[in-house]
Amino acid sequence: MIPSIPLTARQRLWRQAVRWILGKPRATVYSQDIINSPLPIDVGAEIINTCNADCSFCGYGKGPKGKAADPRPKRKLDRSIYSHILKLYSDAGGGSFALSPILGEITAHPDWIDMVREARSHANIVGVSCFTNAILFDRFDTKEVLTSGLTHMAISTSLGSREQYKRLYGVDKYDQVVSNILNLLRMNATLGRPILFSLLLRIDKPFDVFLSSDLYKEITTYIDPGNIEILDNLWDDFHGVIGQDGIPVGHEFKYNAVDKTVPCYALFRKLQVLIDGTIQGCSCRVEPELWAGNIKDYQSLGSAWRDPALQRLRDNWAAGNIPDCCKKCSHYQPFTNLIEDTSPARLARSLARRLLRRRPREAVMSDS
Repeated sequence: MIPSIPLTARQRLWRQAVRWILGKPRATVYSQDIINSPLPIDVGAEIINTCNADCSFCGYGKGPKGKAADPRPKRKLDRSIYSHILKLYSDAGGGSFALSPILGEITAHPDWIDMVREARSHANIVGVSCFTNAILFDRFDTKEVLTSGLTHMAISTSLGSREQYKRLYGVDKYDQVVSNILNLLRMNATLGRPILFSLLLRIDKPFDVFLSSDLYKEITTYIDPGNIEILDNLWDDFHGVIGQDGIPVGHEFKYNAVDKTVPCYALFRKLQVLIDGTIQGCSCRVEPELWAGNIKDYQSLGSAWRDPALQRLRDNWAAGNIPDCCKKCSHYQPFTNLIEDTSPARLARSLARRLLRRRPREAVMSDS
């Protein structure tokens, strides 16, 4: 059992103050807040485990019979399970819902836009996020995508040259992807930017080749450069399935931490539901060792979050019994990384924003 030391009166008072300043009633100020949380920080479901690309850096389709990274048959999430997840999430207070496969492509599901709409039909689900490779967007009406209720789209791609794209993504779709991305960004700007776009680039070094290009200049008229991320020396080898030739030129694999005494953040951050309703203690990869109960068996989000098998994974790790798949995984982060930043600078900025938001109302009240 993970030890949870009771907070002192002073600590409880400080936590209350921090939550008010940040405007987050459930902000994790102490490790106890994470250990004892009745609900996950995030909730998401994979709706399909089929992909339309063959990325050299991804475990999808690799290894014996193409199942080294995902032993499951290809299928779509049953809509009744999906509806059940959404209801549990909304009933528990909701938030933003993550609608993305772990090893797959969201737009390969023919009903994905309708599933976004269904999520947003719940009063407490205030946003929907997804990851995509943007290959198939020419098959969908751009305006329909942008007005579906989706609030954040992260596009994983390789820009700069057709050769680089084909080598890394395994399909000859570079021109179509560039066109799809620009069409989405232009229409998004026309509509008042209903979706926040992030661009997740997988490109060769040196990066300046792309960063000095006309394409980059055009893209940054629609996306803030701060929302463009280049994966740099943070590559996962999927338990040895991916070799050096599978990652962009000049890159290195991510370092696998030696000390994993503190349980991984993945077990405490997100309730991840797989395509058959299975709850998995990780959103990074498909790992049978981390499979717990089924969301179908629960009538509340809180009870699902405390699924006995999921709780055993947390407790066993704290006792030193780390799953073999996690020992080999380079995505590890200690769950203490989930503690909110309570530095004086951040709290001061948050407090200033709260006070500025209050001023107009106070001014009106004083005038009346």
